Amino acid sequence: MASPMPAPLLYPSPSEAALKLHFLGKKIKDVPAPAAIIDLAIVSRNCRLMLETASELGVAFRAHVKTHKTTQLAKLQVGRDSRSVKLVASTVSEIENLLPWLLECKAEGKEVNVLHGIPITPSALPRLSAVARVLGEGSVGLFVDHPAHIKLLDASALDWPGQIPVWMNIDVGYHREGVSAHSAQLADVAYALAASKRTRLAGLYTHMGHSYNVSSPAEALEHLALELEGLEEGAVEFLKIAGARETKDANAQKVILSIGATPTATAAQNLFEDTEGAKKYRAMIEKINKSFAVELHAGVYPVMDMQQLATRARPAQSSIHPLLSFADLGLRMLVEVASLYPDRGEKPEALIAAGSIVLGREACKSYPGWAVVSPWPQSSGPHYDPEGSQTGWIVGRISQEHGVLTWEGPTEHIRLLEIGEKLLVWPNHACIAGVNVGWYLVVDSDTGNPETVVDVWVRWRGW
Repeated sequence: MASPMPAPLLYPSPSEAALKLHFLGKKIKDVPAPAAIIDLAIVSRNCRLMLETASELGVAFRAHVKTHKTTQLAKLQVGRDSRSVKLVASTVSEIENLLPWLLECKAEGKEVNVLHGIPITPSALPRLSAVARVLGEGSVGLFVDHPAHIKLLDASALDWPGQIPVWMNIDVGYHREGVSAHSAQLADVAYALAASKRTRLAGLYTHMGHSYNVSSPAEALEHLALELEGLEEGAVEFLKIAGARETKDANAQKVILSIGATPTATAAQNLFEDTEGAKKYRAMIEKINKSFAVELHAGVYPVMDMQQLATRARPAQSSIHPLLSFADLGLRMLVEVASLYPDRGEKPEALIAAGSIVLGREACKSYPGWAVVSPWPQSSGPHYDPEGSQTGWIVGRISQEHGVLTWEGPTEHIRLLEIGEKLLVWPNHACIAGVNVGWYLVVDSDTGNPETVVDVWVRWRGW
């Protein structure tokens, strides 16, 4: 059978060296728009805080790379000194592009484990098998939630090294992938796995996507607890059907329970407050961690976005961690004013040459727009705040290549715009806003020159 073609060959990326020669040292204002700007200081801080939270809770952390699709940010998510590299990816391309760095990690003696975050398909299997052969036994895990997945692996993954680590997807109410704890389908998968010679259960995984609807730290923690309880329930039921037996061997390998989404993982940062609720949830994690190995996973938290601010997953006042605010948003999109319409409607409007192709089309529950215009080029200043003045420019309407800015609130102190003026906006959903850019321009607000491009991170392409 012909060798599968990996994404780096099918979707070649631009030369990183050439991009750096062109962009390094330039000011943001001199960069052609649209462009995606990442602040290294902010994303480094967000990554460090998540790793510290997991460590203090005594659980592992698995970083999702789908938001940014870059090796550089994946390294920040894992942490420079970590001896364990745990990742989850949404596409085979992401895993293939991670391979050179993962091989370096293996050579340094680090534990490498990467999951393909969609139930396995016949098209993906040959390419994932090729990666597994390079990284070695146990390094690549696959999602399953149907007995046909086990049959596929038994019949077709003949060149996979050793037994194939599979992760059972449990649905705790989001209804994306996965099955519920007491469904007949879960039992069917358990029976198929028990009979399989090629696969072994490595863990159970759930994604609490509906946690994006929360509006307070308390709600986010409730979702985290429901997620953990639901996953534990599914694990116990699954293992019982599969014929697992209890053991008193302290060295026996535990089944992993992987929970999370950025709102619930961010909410875990509240567990160190001296409150009864925090104590209760910490005790729950400690109890389940005795029988299973609990890990958190999350993806968009390094860059954050307007949707994450709307969840209020970190409290407005905190004695432990810094506040979740606009200062935690690490991604801004550079756009350019194409025209002005001060009096064509009930409120002043302007046109930017950036629509859904640049910003995405996902709404945000906290305000009626698709992005918020930041105070830039001022380092700080008034801007639209859904929880504050609600006065300023937002992207109020959107088409494919057109974004219509609308002025919200009183017009007495309106920020006057000019055609050709460049703006930095905070998008609603960073995962979607970055899809159509080929690279990120990186600045660092911890330096004396926060307007200067200091690095270029090329995004991976393809599926």
